[in-house]
Amino acid sequence: MKPEEELKRLNKLIRQFESVRKSTTDPFQEERVSKQLKKLKAYKEKVETFHVINKDEVNEILEYDEFQNFPFLKGFVERDEGEKEIRQFDDREVFHLSLYLSFFEREFLALLSEIKLKLDFKHSMERDSFYHRFEKIRRQLYDFKDDTLALGQYEGKHEEDMHKRSFKLKRNLTLEADRFFRHLIKFTSELIKDIERKGLKCLNSQEKIQFDKIEESSYIAGILVAQALIELNTFSKELVSYLNVPQIELQEK
Repeated sequence: MKPEEELKRLNKLIRQFESVRKSTTDPFQEERVSKQLKKLKAYKEKVETFHVINKDEVNEILEYDEFQNFPFLKGFVERDEGEKEIRQFDDREVFHLSLYLSFFEREFLALLSEIKLKLDFKHSMERDSFYHRFEKIRRQLYDFKDDTLALGQYEGKHEEDMHKRSFKLKRNLTLEADRFFRHLIKFTSELIKDIERKGLKCLNSQEKIQFDKIEESSYIAGILVAQALIELNTFSKELVSYLNVPQIELQEK
């Protein structure tokens, strides 16, 4: 088999296993699939290393095909953001979620403040609630990381219990992040529509966003508040799409 054909086969298998891992509700199946994915990706890396690949024959993006619908995440991965942290999570989806959350905290969280986003009373209360909710998500992320680091210290029944606990922590983290960013989508969409109608919900939509040296935000610095809300809305929609949480899970929760 030509190396290009082997790469096509591996890419297809990897996508199939990624889909299974993302949709499973069985922690043991997720663990088995994760191990198989590691083997497939290691083998794929060897094929790419030891052969000269004709990319035209492969006819697909080898490295970031899975990220084609997630431009923010693709950018994080291409820049190797958080590469040193990935071993601390040992879970690819949670690692990617951590990249999204880190970017949100660094670039967007400051927007959700009275100084940067001046709103009417009702929406000011809603805006301020996001800080507390985001702190809860950060704590859940740290709890998951701590559990992952502790997994290797247990054997037998204790190890099985820890895997179940870790799976539950991941599910709760994912559900909470999904709810949070769905709320942000609704919140920003309402403000964006009101600004387009020249309403009074946002009082500084045409002001430029300024950051001091301590805040270090660059992604939305210098743009209008109205445009920053659109950027936050776009980012939130991508994250929700990546998490791909079935709405029935939210109802059950």
